[in-house]
Amino acid sequence: MKRKGIKLLGAAAIVILLGAAAFLFFGRQEARFDGDRIRTSDPERFFLRFEAMNMADTEVMPLREGDRLRVSWQLERGSVDLMIFMAGEKTLYQANSRGSGDEADFEVTIPQSGDYAISVSGRQARGWMEFSQVRRDDDPAGNETF
Repeated sequence: MKRKGIKLLGAAAIVILLGAAAFLFFGRQEARFDGDRIRTSDPERFFLRFEAMNMADTEVMPLREGDRLRVSWQLERGSVDLMIFMAGEKTLYQANSRGSGDEADFEVTIPQSGDYAISVSGRQARGWMEFSQVRRDDDPAGNETF
């Protein structure tokens, strides 16, 4: 009976040690950003180039009604979530779990003037993302996009 109890105790200790090792190896991914983060104000532009992104980053851009926000990205590895929104308002754009090989280039029209937050959250991601203001005044034909 004692021998069976010792075996159970030993097996429990091994399970606990393996669980702790797995937690330390997989469960603890530290926030990391290795790359370039560029922000300009005229015109409004936010650019991320990352060799390694394992964190969230948010930038706020003041945009005017009728302006457009040009959004471009190319992802080589990992995954990224993106959200563009104005506090207290409906989310303007959201993309979840964009991953390896994903790329995009489009514009969204700004529905009302205000400060728009661009939130990028990467998980072991490598690639780039760019957000730039296209002023309504800069488009003489008044072309609209969505």
